[in-house]
Amino acid sequence: MAEIDGDSLRYFQIKITYEQAQHMPGAVIIDYFSKAEMIFGLGGNRVISRVEFDDPESLEEHDELKESFEIEKILLKGENFAYVIAKTPGPLQSIIAKQDECWMVPPSIISRKEGFFMTVQGTSTGLKYARDSLVSLIPEALEMKISKAIDADWILTPTLPEKRQVVMMTAVEMGYYNPKRKCTQKDLAKILGIQQGTVAEHLRHAESEIINSWAKHSGQ
Repeated sequence: MAEIDGDSLRYFQIKITYEQAQHMPGAVIIDYFSKAEMIFGLGGNRVISRVEFDDPESLEEHDELKESFEIEKILLKGENFAYVIAKTPGPLQSIIAKQDECWMVPPSIISRKEGFFMTVQGTSTGLKYARDSLVSLIPEALEMKISKAIDADWILTPTLPEKRQVVMMTAVEMGYYNPKRKCTQKDLAKILGIQQGTVAEHLRHAESEIINSWAKHSGQ
């Protein structure tokens, strides 16, 4: 792993083919969903995820999924996809969750087409712990790719309070900021189970923090 100076952040990524992923812990997810993509981490082993499926019954409770992807709540359901809050208590995710100085971030995806792709971000100490621990679970034949430093612009992006991050990330994923807006604040409020006024307040504050941070650093 590359050396990390001070408290700056780095990340590493693990990429495993579909064939290889079938033998990994949590591969049962692929039996139910053609794709499960992490949208936002809620702390511990809980995430907001977008899942794609052929059979809507995949969203129902299944004993086989409880040890790797237990759906707590369906936020939004489409014909062949859904946004859900889920627990991910599998061994890979649990290793990351135990260490305060590293965390799983997007893009982290498991799919029948692309296999398993996981991104872990953190400090030098956190990433060393995660990498050393994951090696014990990942066969030696599988490559764990270590990235270079995260770009400064990413590091300087302001850290938002957890609830504000959830609202902002949900808005982005649902297309609120697309040129042709795909959802409204009312839609977001319904999905998140909060008042529309609360959504508006979170978005307004998040937008202000992000824009002010960009203006501050772009002028340096």
